[in-house]
Amino acid sequence: MRILASIVGLFFATLTVRSQALPVIEKEGQKYYQYTLQEGQTLSQLQALLKQDADHLLAVNPGLERGIVAGQVINVPVQRGQLTHKVAPQQTLYAISRIYEVSVDSLMKWNPNAKNGLKVGQAIIVKGAVLPLTPDGIQQVAITAAPDSSFPHKLTDTLIKHTVLEKENLYAISKRYMVSVDTLLALNKMSSSRVSPGQQILVPIQPLKKPGVPIQAVPTAQKPPLKASFEFPVAQKAHYNIAVFLPFALDSGANQNRFVAAAALDFYMGLKMALDSLRNLGLSADIHVYDDNCIKPSLEALLQDPELRQMDLIFSPLQEKQAKLVAQFAKTQGIPVVFPVQMSNELLELSPKFIAYTTSDALLVDNLAAHLHQHYQNATVVLIGSPLAADQLLEQRFKAAFAAVPTSQSKLKLQEATWSNYQKFKTVGGPQLLVSFSSDKSKVQGLLKAAALDSNLLVVGHKDWIDYKELDAPEVRNQPFLVALPSYFNYHERHIVAFHKSYRRRYNADLSKMACLGYDLTLHIGKQLLGDEHPQKGLISNMQLKTTASGLYIENNAALVVTYKNAQLLAPNNE
Repeated sequence: MRILASIVGLFFATLTVRSQALPVIEKEGQKYYQYTLQEGQTLSQLQALLKQDADHLLAVNPGLERGIVAGQVINVPVQRGQLTHKVAPQQTLYAISRIYEVSVDSLMKWNPNAKNGLKVGQAIIVKGAVLPLTPDGIQQVAITAAPDSSFPHKLTDTLIKHTVLEKENLYAISKRYMVSVDTLLALNKMSSSRVSPGQQILVPIQPLKKPGVPIQAVPTAQKPPLKASFEFPVAQKAHYNIAVFLPFALDSGANQNRFVAAAALDFYMGLKMALDSLRNLGLSADIHVYDDNCIKPSLEALLQDPELRQMDLIFSPLQEKQAKLVAQFAKTQGIPVVFPVQMSNELLELSPKFIAYTTSDALLVDNLAAHLHQHYQNATVVLIGSPLAADQLLEQRFKAAFAAVPTSQSKLKLQEATWSNYQKFKTVGGPQLLVSFSSDKSKVQGLLKAAALDSNLLVVGHKDWIDYKELDAPEVRNQPFLVALPSYFNYHERHIVAFHKSYRRRYNADLSKMACLGYDLTLHIGKQLLGDEHPQKGLISNMQLKTTASGLYIENNAALVVTYKNAQLLAPNNE
């Protein structure tokens, strides 16, 4: 097996920056700026740009060591100092105190004339302020708050304003509303995909049809969505040629990100163990591994190699920038590609031969609905409606999937409620499932508090909740909720412990999630090549492939429904 060279994924690039100050959050009692990573940035660039030591950035942003991902939001320790603020229209001392994270009493002490009220343009001295940080640097000059600007568009039932949440990027917003990133950029006249918490952007959306009755009938004519068949895009043959792209960065020298390279190596070691199992099952294949994160030759030059045109299947690069180049090549050559990690719909839809291994949010919701029918037949199921359009899209998906289960398989019915009346559906003595896809953190926290007071209540939620720091509060930390996930990794699971022992014997290294991903994906796809189209169970993820309704690509319908409690994921309750 030989490793061919490709491009380095983290070139120095000319960055487009904006003068808007970065948002400030509080985490574990500490203040941080939130900065959205840009395409092509490196850790050394961030160190210079944000005036922070690289080790400090890595320490406060676990996972950053594995590589720079465009659109990811990182935390940067704040800097404090003195500045002068110019009062904006309708601005109060309290509003100014929130901007710079100081007390109102301090502002009045430094500005005695402010006790009589504020005037537009008045200069306010702020000491010990969290200094506004832009990619241009710390601002210590007079700051004028920008007036609230309104969009020139008229809002209708097909056009709404979305307020950006913490840790949310433009790609995540595009997924929630099922529109492309390019559409959002054009509609909002944005020059880049960077967004900040609290920012409002316009989103086109189709009007939702509200049901006429609170209890939804379960139709009998529809079939479960997970039963649809598909045709695997690689024809069966005696021997296969498979290309695998991984970011080893073997010749990148000082610019090498050792954490990215380590993740690539973990994936490769898991892949090797899966290949051993597949060869025992009869698979014959040559695996060609390409380093997609080295300097020479460039990926464009590498893709001109005639050898690549002979591949039966390609394992896509893990980073979207490189994945796009390989996908364009594969589309032209008609070669199927499997994407190990989540990629944009625009990329997946380039070819009906492309396979998305990571289960989408919509399919996670489908799995969650089916799971409730299978395991909670004696429960009352209540869906709590959200006023937010993005949440309503997931609610509509859940209702459709819930209704698609035939009455011959389940007698479970769905009742719909709102945040103001869901407690009226409370039953006496029987279990009740409260289902919510709310992105309102205070609502989620309140729901878990209510469940903590009643042992008959079980909350069913969304995977994004796992990242909500509000759920670490003592009053809700121990309250469990069900959630559907694409993968589940826990060192203490019996099958993981057994695999870990084999992994250590072979490599003298500890098992990682990336190694498990490399194993699962290779084993599952390999079994497909052997003609086994049954649903596949893996170490941390499952696979059940199906062509999308649009026919544009193939998606993985499998998911794992697990319990989240006390800041950790517990084993699936059906295992």
